[in-house]
Order: sequence, then structure tokens, then C-alpha cells
Amino acid sequence: MKKLLSLLLCVLLMVSMLAACGKKDDSKKDDTTKTTASNATTTTTTVTVTPDNTDGTTTGTETEGTDGTTSATEGTDATQSTQGTQGTNPTNKPTTGTTDGPTICPTAPPKDKDTIANARAAKAGDAVEVTGVVARITYAFGMKPAGLMLVDDSGSIYVYDSNIASQVKVGNTITIKGTKAFWILDTEMNNAQKFGYKGCNQIEKATLLSNDGKTSAFSTKGITSTTVKEIMDTPASQDITSKIYKVTALVKKAPGNGFTNYYINDLDGKTGSYVYTQCNGSDFSWLDKFDGKICTVYLTALNAKSSSSGCVWRFLPIDVKDEGFDVSSVNVAEHVVKYYGIPQFLTSYTGDPALELITSVDSDLLQFKGAKLTYASNDTKVATVSGNVLHCLSTGKVTITVTGSYSGKTYSEKITLNVTINKPAETYPTVADAIAAKVGDKVTVKGIVGPSLVNKTGFYIIDKSGVIAVETTAAVMETIEIGHEVVIEATRGLNTKDKDYGQTCLKEATIKVNNYGSHAYPTDAFKGDITVKDFYALSINTDYTTHVYTMKATVKLEETAYYTNIMLTDGSTDVRLYCSSASQYNWLKAFAGKEVTVEIAPCNWNSKNYYTGCVLSVINEDGSKTYNQLNFN
Repeated sequence: MKKLLSLLLCVLLMVSMLAACGKKDDSKKDDTTKTTASNATTTTTTVTVTPDNTDGTTTGTETEGTDGTTSATEGTDATQSTQGTQGTNPTNKPTTGTTDGPTICPTAPPKDKDTIANARAAKAGDAVEVTGVVARITYAFGMKPAGLMLVDDSGSIYVYDSNIASQVKVGNTITIKGTKAFWILDTEMNNAQKFGYKGCNQIEKATLLSNDGKTSAFSTKGITSTTVKEIMDTPASQDITSKIYKVTALVKKAPGNGFTNYYINDLDGKTGSYVYTQCNGSDFSWLDKFDGKICTVYLTALNAKSSSSGCVWRFLPIDVKDEGFDVSSVNVAEHVVKYYGIPQFLTSYTGDPALELITSVDSDLLQFKGAKLTYASNDTKVATVSGNVLHCLSTGKVTITVTGSYSGKTYSEKITLNVTINKPAETYPTVADAIAAKVGDKVTVKGIVGPSLVNKTGFYIIDKSGVIAVETTAAVMETIEIGHEVVIEATRGLNTKDKDYGQTCLKEATIKVNNYGSHAYPTDAFKGDITVKDFYALSINTDYTTHVYTMKATVKLEETAYYTNIMLTDGSTDVRLYCSSASQYNWLKAFAGKEVTVEIAPCNWNSKNYYTGCVLSVINEDGSKTYNQLNFN
């Protein structure tokens, strides 16, 4: 009987427990009902600051109105101004996190709090929950908090959420949950996909779960020490965005017209990139005290500017420390090999480059002079280094040993070259053939590499039959020089904006053969002299974009606090030069106010109702030419 009563009691207890489990507990609210104060979304239209050229100039973006007629404020950049620009939200409709109203948790909340390393590895759309220290807050136009860098022992990630960024301070330890995403500006998606760039590795649509309100240093356990050069050499297809690195670098401030650019460069003083700003540089005024100094810099490649010519990493400095860098700590022999010796070589050659090699290096920045570089070939039948000139002689593989020496120390590295010497028997189509091809046709053209395009990545290819603008990538531009004889493969293009006229060009060009050399480009197909007035009067109903003229004019430079323009004038009529700012014609500024004779091509990249000009060269009094080398390495 006792056993029966015990059994009944157990059954009753189980029924009671099951009933309790099925009852809703209204005393506990789900985390998804938590709200935070929300900022109104501000959509901004800005332009992009692009990195220093090798001549110290700053190039602009390929945007409408970059013909010198107006100049948008430089120093700003395309921003994540609304969640609609997120790569994970192609509809361009605002989503939670930056709109009026509550910050909404993801519909599928994460099971457990995770490490930042695991959040980085999560797929786009996955729900994540992480805890970390706020290392840096980013700002949108008007110095409004836009997001933050979050760090734990395993790594770092960017959190794009203006609400959370407005509620926290650097040093706070916070816990958030949100949605994993990869951000790319909508207008750059096609170019990003072309080069395998996935976008900024970040968390969006986040909710702040806790904030300790304290100030703690961010962990450096998940931070890798490297060099700026190694970051810049990392392919865009590799996911390094929002990953913090520790580097030793030169911080440079470059004031402009209504903006300030900041650059983080390696110890050669030029390898590096610009700081990603959305506030004309005012969000990085804290870098001013480091200007011109070699510092310890914690930074991330926050994103990559994606254009038809390639992807360029853009930096977000997290912390900078002036630790009194000792230049004597640099292994100069190794430095000159890595930054001057090895970078001279390509990994493949299709002819004899007759490449003149660097043999001596000085550095004011690192305070050394006379560091030596020597070269040796392991197969002189394939390639030789005679004196300081590399010659490729026959098809095959060859290893070149590059040795640096300075103050009794030496350092060597090897690079393997693949040499293919092409037989010159094949006949190729001419530039005139390419001009006559239908838009969209694939074409192969042989010609001489001429001067640079402006505000486009590319060059003019020229032979005795004609001249045409060639668009290509930054990587291709690094392999060629003015005067090289090349065979290119490209697509016949017409840059137009729903008009019957525009810019005749070759697009997506690659180098099939480079026979190198220092050839003077032929001028047989050039159209002779033209006056400023006659150039100005050219009708867009006729395609003049494959013409080159000789013009005598005075270089006219306009510089204000907000824009710069450069043009050619006869005193009463001005011909505008196609550019985003006069900085793209820095080489021409030496002739400002002077009458010069120029080689000039009409251009109409934006389908305007008039032609602007691209100056190929200035013809000096002795007959020599000063070339437009903007895009050349």
C-alpha cells in the first residue's frame, strides 16, 4: 500500500511540473524587447580621397562633374551613411540600428556568447554575441558616432551601429549581439567581385546587452605584428578587414583645400595608404602630434576602395604611440633588399626589359647613405645582370639573388623569374583596327605605351595608324612604362551615359606581350595644330576622342579653399582639363602662367555636351617632351 501511495505521489508531482513548464511566465521579458535611443539616419553624398601618387599628388575619383567645372569637397569618402548601403541589404531600405525607433535584435538570437575570432569566421547573416573592449569609435559626416572597433583576446571586428557607438566610450567592456555582415558600397560591388573582395568583416543591426562603464586597455593577444608593406601586398581576396595589426610606420599629415589627408606609410616613406575618413579628416586630428614621426601604430585595413583598376586597402588607426623610434635599430641591408631591390622585378617577362637596377640607396628618413645592392643570376643563358642592367635572353626559369650591404652587414633574398622570349613573326591588328571595331568586340592591338590617362587608370596606346585611350588595372600599370612596345587584349568600349556620344576607349586591357624598349611613340596619326578657340568649338556630334592635337596655350591654375582647377587659355577662351582636381596635374603646375606647346587629346568620359582635354605632354623648346606620367609607377 505504501508503495502504491508513493507511486501516486510521484505521478502527481510529474503532472504538476509539466503544467508549470507549459505556463507562460509574464514576469520575464525577452531580450528582444530591449531598446536603445536611436539616432536619425543622415544620408550623405561625399567624394573619395584617394592615396598619394608616386609624385606626391592626390588623385580623385571617377565621378560625374570631374572635368574641372566644379570640384566637390575632397578628403571625405563614401560612407555607410545608411544601412541601405550594406552589402547584405541590396534593397537600399533602412534597417535597424540607424533608423528612428528601437534597435532590434536579430530574429534568430545566438545560442551562446562567442569569441570575436569565431564571429569573424561566421557567415553573413549569422547571429553572433560577443564581448570585448571598445578600442576606437568611428565617425560619420558631422562627427556623429557611426561605429566602433571591438577587441578581445582572440581578435577584433568592426561594429557598425551608430546607436551603440553613441552610448559607449573607448575602454568600455561591452557585450553585444547582432548580425554578421560584409559591407561593400553598392556602387563598388561589381568591381569588388571582380577582384575577389568580400567587404568589411563587421557586425551590424546590433543590440547593446551590457557595458561595464570602466576604462580598460584593449587586449593585444590577438594582434599580429607586421609591416605596412606586407598589409598593402595582401590580395584583396584575403579577409583582413577589421583585423588589427601592429606596425612601425611613418605618420603623415597632408592638408588640402577644405580637408586634411592622413597617411600611414612604411619606413621607405612611400609604401602605404590613406586613413579612411568620413569627416574631411577632422575625425583624425588627434594624429597631428605624430605628423612626420615614426611611431608604433595599431591599425586595421577597415575596407578596400574598389574601382575598375583594383582594390586599395584603407586604414583606420586604432592607437599610435611615439616611442622615440631609434633609426639605428633598422637592419639597413635587409631594408634596401625588401623595399628597393626585390620590388624592381616582375615574376615574368615576355621579352628583354633591359631593366636598369638600383645599386645604391640613401634615406633621409632612416638617416643612412650609400647602402649597396648587387645582383647575381643562376643561369646566364636565360638572364644576366650586366653591370646594373637586367637582360632576359631566352625562355626559361632563372633565379636572381639580390644582396644588400651596409656597415659591414649583408642580407640576401632570391626571386625566380619566368622568361618567355616571343618570336616577332606574328602580325597584330593596328590601333586603327581597334578604333574601327564594334563596341563590345574583343580586340588585340600592338602599339607603343603612351602617356597616362587622367582620372582613369590607364594610358594611351599609339602606333602610326592612330591613338586610343586604354583602361586597365593598377597592377597592369606597374608592369609598363611609357615607350614600351606591347601587345594588349581588351574590349572595345564607349564610355557613355545613355547618350549617342562619349569616350571611345579600350576597356579591361591586359598585356599579352611586352617587348619593352624605350620607343618614342609615333605621331604620324596626330592631327596637327589647333587653337584654343577651335578646340573649345569642337562639336560633340563628331567623335574626336581618338585625336591628338598640338596646341599653344598658357597654363591657368585656379586654387581656392574648396577646389582647384587647371586649364589652358589663350587669354579669352579656356579649355578645361579633365580631372577631379588640379593635383592630378601637379607635373603641369611648373608651367603655370607660362605659354607652352602641348600635345592634347579631347576627352568626354562623362558624355558632356562639350569636350575637355587630356594633356599628353609639354613639348619643350629643345624638342624634348615632359610627359604626363600620372598612372605610371
